[in-house]
Amino acid sequence: CYERFLQGNRDLAGRVTTNFVINGDGRVATAGIASSDLGSPGAESCMTGAIKRWKFPLPRGGGVVQVKYPFVFNNR
Repeated sequence: CYERFLQGNRDLAGRVTTNFVINGDGRVATAGIASSDLGSPGAESCMTGAIKRWKFPLPRGGGVVQVKYPFVFNNR
């Protein structure tokens, strides 16, 4: 997502902290942006859409896992 939006804005840089929930089947149930200084709602939306398609190993015990993960983008 970042690479695609970088094509339109060569100065695009910043930190995007995502939050998402992994269900007991390893699929992402929800994904969102906890905070961002990237300044690109399109890139952020693309990221949450991509995260929702991720699949993880099954959580131990079959529960759900809440994740908060930062991505730092710098084009230099």
